Amino acid sequence: MKNTRLTFVDLMRGLAMIVMIEVHVVNSMMNPALRNETWFNYINFLNGMVAPSFIFISGFSFMLASRSKLDEFRTFRYAFWKQIGRIMLIWFLGYMLHIPFFSAYKCINVATADQWMNFLGVDVLQCIAFGLFLVFILRLSIKNDKVFLLMVLVLGLATVIPAVKIYTIDFQKYLPLPMAMYLTPIYYTNFPLFPWFGFMAAGNLAAWFFSKLLDAGSAPLFMKRLFISGFMFAVICIPLMFYLKDYAFLIKDVRPDFLFFTGRLGIVFMILSSCYYYCSWRDKLSPIILYPSRESLAVYFLHLQLIHREFWWGKSIIAMSHQSLSFGACIIISSGVVLLMLPMAWIWNYYKTKYGYFGRIAVAVMFSLGSTFFMLR
Repeated sequence: MKNTRLTFVDLMRGLAMIVMIEVHVVNSMMNPALRNETWFNYINFLNGMVAPSFIFISGFSFMLASRSKLDEFRTFRYAFWKQIGRIMLIWFLGYMLHIPFFSAYKCINVATADQWMNFLGVDVLQCIAFGLFLVFILRLSIKNDKVFLLMVLVLGLATVIPAVKIYTIDFQKYLPLPMAMYLTPIYYTNFPLFPWFGFMAAGNLAAWFFSKLLDAGSAPLFMKRLFISGFMFAVICIPLMFYLKDYAFLIKDVRPDFLFFTGRLGIVFMILSSCYYYCSWRDKLSPIILYPSRESLAVYFLHLQLIHREFWWGKSIIAMSHQSLSFGACIIISSGVVLLMLPMAWIWNYYKTKYGYFGRIAVAVMFSLGSTFFMLR
């Protein structure tokens, strides 16, 4: 059971990472005309499950990992600072992915207002970092588990149920722009807290109930019920949402819609349960899944650098593609990117696991060198 508890989380996160690479390649390199093909609607829907799965499993794994560390968290020992450091690193990398230029001079003198808007936009990493920070603060300050769970539930519902109404509010009138971008999808924000924090909250709650039933020896029953619940959510909410959108014309924007959220959450439940049952009879995961999962933050950051930065004769891979590729060509490139990320993830995981201080020293060195390079360019 210990193996199952660890590996099914790795499996779900690893699958999300691999498909996320495909999503970024397709969105950046595929011929836009292919998006009008009927078959692409199904691909697009499946690709749209990546971010909910990634945010959900981030909340789920945080709750599992924090069970044995609460005393250290609340007494501000090493585990507390390590968790804070990881959250801040996620936040930092989220913004660094959209920095206009890796040069202080160009950022000050060349970057346009539009590029700075892109920099301030809230992407999936910022959404995860904010969600983890919020839940972490609640976990520190609320010692009663039932009160903590109630707060997470209330906050989750508060970001999902009113999301349609929230999207009509112009928060720029009331808040500084960087804060307003966390609430609604304005400018370059793709993952505002409304309703995306709901997936984080759902992951927290699911992990808490799973861990309790795991201790009681009833984890398989919990996963069975989770799968059935997810199936019911998906088959009821998603067809109803499409009917109300495409035939009744009652839904104009599906992004904040409660039915859309609930249907996707149901699919996430089914994915989690399926990963659990798969890992209950398989001893090991493929390295292609395992290492990108365990080093998901590094893989996420580096694969975007690989395809977006102008490393290749003054051009990025995206610029070289001219957005003219077929879907099949995008799959081949995605597979190549995954294979390039695999040795990096394996090496990083090996040394970080073997030498306790390797990760911290390596991150500090890279941060120092990167900062120096940034300031001098």
